[in-house]
Amino acid sequence: MKTGLSLSLIALLAAGTAQAQDKTTLNVVGFSGVFAENYENFIIKPFEAAHPDIDVVYQPSKNSAETLALLTLQKSDPTVDVALIDVSVAIKANGEGLFAPLDAASVPNLAEQPDWARIDGDKSIAFSQDNLTILYNTEKVKEPPTSWADLADPKWKGKIAAKLADTRGVILIPILTKMAGGDYKQSIDPAIEAMNKFGPNVSTWEPAPDCYAVVQSGEVDLSICWNGRSQFLHDTQGGVIGVSAPKEGSIGQTNTINLVAGSKHADAAKAFINYALSAEAQGTFAEKSFYGPVNTKVTLAPEVATRIYGSKEAQDAQMSLDWPWIATVYSQWIQRINREVIAFN
Repeated sequence: MKTGLSLSLIALLAAGTAQAQDKTTLNVVGFSGVFAENYENFIIKPFEAAHPDIDVVYQPSKNSAETLALLTLQKSDPTVDVALIDVSVAIKANGEGLFAPLDAASVPNLAEQPDWARIDGDKSIAFSQDNLTILYNTEKVKEPPTSWADLADPKWKGKIAAKLADTRGVILIPILTKMAGGDYKQSIDPAIEAMNKFGPNVSTWEPAPDCYAVVQSGEVDLSICWNGRSQFLHDTQGGVIGVSAPKEGSIGQTNTINLVAGSKHADAAKAFINYALSAEAQGTFAEKSFYGPVNTKVTLAPEVATRIYGSKEAQDAQMSLDWPWIATVYSQWIQRINREVIAFN
């Protein structure tokens, strides 16, 4: 009797082991912090529920540059299957042959993405955008700015945090250029001039530990930062952080999803990418995380659209960028911000 029970238990354990071995482990690397938490809850868990044969392991990365370094290091024998990465870095990765093209047969939701979101022959697909906004401390600021031009108001002298020597600055340049009636592909001089107008009001170009914490603590009144995490912190940290979407509109930091070239689980990766690009997934992520969706079939509730893009005026003024072109001038623009703005203020 005991022997029979032991044999049954052994058989059961062996069956369980076989099932576990049959399960595909899909490795996804992407953004850290609040994004990672929300992505796991609202994208990965529903996907796993619909695909019980696939186990998704999410690896948070410090930033897209770190992800690029990881993918480059393991190029000949990748362990990562799917990468979530900033569009400008994705374009660089494509130049190095790190991502494989997708096709509509295995990823049918490609058809629901706008042309601008399908990058480098469908090697990188935009799936969300995080708008650049002005954060403010609600306990100290009773009349928050409503325009990017308000940053130059002398009343904010020494009260602004502006980390602009990165994608934030690159996105702000076309906004400020447009406000001056210019074209960012022709000249960014108007944007540099506008930055220098509010430069004297900036107390730090390197907010520490980040652009959110310095507003939350009251170290500064205003900060130029990303909308998605700001909205989350507003809801979860007592409403101290307020978010102003200027009337001139904004531009989203574009996040892409990519199939790693040489992935050992390409079929599972394509299934995951297809779900991540769906209207269902992008709509849910927008409602829960306040990242702008890309899928053309997503319809946002008015209150959600307002928290992502701002007023109707700001929504109508929302801009998009020619990211492949931006990638060719990204470093040059950062150099100009460092040399002509930060060094003089």
